[in-house]
Amino acid sequence: MHRAVYFLGIVLFTAAATHPYPGAELNAQQRPNIVLITLDTLRADRIGAYGYKLAETPALDRLAREGIRFADATSQSPLTGPAHAALLTGQYPGRFAIRNNASTPLPDSAATIAEALKASGYRTGAFIGAFVVDRAYGFGQGFDEFDAAFEGYRQDLKSQVQRPAAKVIDPAIAWIGGNAGAPFFAWVHLYDAHTPYSAPPPYGAKFKARPYDGEVAYVDAQIGRLIAALRASGTLDRTIVALIGDHGEALGDHHEEDHGIFLYEGVMRIPWIMRLPAGSGATAGRVVDEQVRSIDLAPTLLELAGVPAGGGGDGESLAGVIRGSRRRDPPASYSETWYPQLHFGWSRLRALRVGEWKYIDAPRPELYDLRTDRAEQRNVIADRSAVAARMAADLEAIEKSFGAAATTSTPQPDAETIARLRSLGYVGLAAPSSGSGRGPDPKDKILELKEFRALLTAAGDDLREGRHDAALAKLKRAVSLNEQAYDVHVMLGSAWQAKGDLEKALGEFDAAALLNPGGAAPQLLAADALLEAGRLESALERTGKAAEVEPRSGDVASMRGRIFERAGRGPEALAEYQRAVDLNPADAPTRGRLASVAMAIRRYDVAERELNLLLKSNYQPSRTHYVLGRLAEAKGDKAAAAASYRRALALEPGFAPARKALEALGKSEV
Repeated sequence: MHRAVYFLGIVLFTAAATHPYPGAELNAQQRPNIVLITLDTLRADRIGAYGYKLAETPALDRLAREGIRFADATSQSPLTGPAHAALLTGQYPGRFAIRNNASTPLPDSAATIAEALKASGYRTGAFIGAFVVDRAYGFGQGFDEFDAAFEGYRQDLKSQVQRPAAKVIDPAIAWIGGNAGAPFFAWVHLYDAHTPYSAPPPYGAKFKARPYDGEVAYVDAQIGRLIAALRASGTLDRTIVALIGDHGEALGDHHEEDHGIFLYEGVMRIPWIMRLPAGSGATAGRVVDEQVRSIDLAPTLLELAGVPAGGGGDGESLAGVIRGSRRRDPPASYSETWYPQLHFGWSRLRALRVGEWKYIDAPRPELYDLRTDRAEQRNVIADRSAVAARMAADLEAIEKSFGAAATTSTPQPDAETIARLRSLGYVGLAAPSSGSGRGPDPKDKILELKEFRALLTAAGDDLREGRHDAALAKLKRAVSLNEQAYDVHVMLGSAWQAKGDLEKALGEFDAAALLNPGGAAPQLLAADALLEAGRLESALERTGKAAEVEPRSGDVASMRGRIFERAGRGPEALAEYQRAVDLNPADAPTRGRLASVAMAIRRYDVAERELNLLLKSNYQPSRTHYVLGRLAEAKGDKAAAAASYRRALALEPGFAPARKALEALGKSEV
């Protein structure tokens, strides 16, 4: 066992936290460009360069031959949001209390790599593939350009909003081409390998028997397009290209189908490949076999760019390792997942990986010797209890350094909430919570998950089709399997709302808020139900609670706008809708509401601007042309109004309002 284990909590951790990373500072003209490609859900052993014989990953394989490949890179989290917080800051996500997707945002106080590079003269651009790393969650800090043009955004499905790699790569290539005169930093986030595995043609058909591999092959092809553009423009040899996974995918290992619940190697071991500019001193094709961590990425890139990195980081620069040096004791890698607790009421898990050993803190703790057991099938904790005890102590020291963020803040229900919960039969949820993070061991519950998820999927189908009683029956079965499951309470609340039972709906949303206090969704859903019932002050109060959790959420601003609009407070509704679309430009429905309110209060300039933006995004074009016609009529321009109505009818011949409006003007459709 490496001696790093014995001193981790005192020596290695504090060294990383207090010493700036060495590196000569360069002027702006000398600094290399940086392209950071984060590969969501990409398992390392599904890439040819990592030994997968069935892989079709020529772009990644070529980059590995021309650059440096880290053979033993580890992630700090099995979830996209927390994992990217680690990548972009060089700090453990737990330090910011970021434990889930689309919930607690990265705080303004966090120092990101984009901010450091921008302060040193870099142009910065981000091009993302999923809403869970959008600006609402703090990931826009430091970027001059943040491209997140999602089509079909829906507030109720925001954690599933994504776009294919081609639509990420296209604007990235265009932006890079327009910023060749100054050093640039481009972050490109590709989400495609995430479930569901449905690669576009020809990859879907070609990999029908191996759909995950098809997604990986598609991502590789899009990376190849980006690298080819850099090569063709002569930019590649002046650019650091870093490709790194945020986490992997279990693909059935340990009975986990995807990721988030466990901390085993299929999910926590990630690909990391870097291609460096000519003359960097790095040996092409070199493989680094010592353990490295995702928190090491940011300090490494900053040192290679000659940009000073402030103190306080958890990661350390690997610039020396890239140039050929070896560290005597590579630091340990801490990881955690609160997903089992926040979504199912099971125990959260933590892990420490150092040298040959990996320790997992669980109700039934685990210890693996990775030299002989990469698949983590033989728990040797009974034979090596002293090793486990030392690693457990070091793990506790790291988490303790997070301060207040080390534990979750579990709100205690008020009397009204307790009454609602008890009326629904949730006596356990109504009791005060210790917030300890302990519950059933996920290893003991994982086999139940398939039936549970199947019930939720079927209930979701029922809700969409208006079969509310059928949905309730399935959800009640699901809650009987696990009363502590956050998602089932959210869905039950929506089902009761659809049935018109406000009190039961509020009770379910309250239950969800208690189970997952870091998310704004339960409070926003409760606000929506109260708004529907005409209880505007109560709806506004719930929206305020949501804002406490997600202060930069466009959904919170949109809900406030809806409440103010319902109350007849047009100027206030306009301001909130404007804030919502500023925070989330992809929210086309809210942009439509903004245009509507602007029309109502005669802010025709705002209405015209927003309607044209909706047309540009191809959102309900026939309806948008119709509203532009109404706007033109309000401004007294009958010719322009008639032209807009005709465009609406050309797109949708059966659109009766446009035909009636045209007839009222005394105009024909031709």
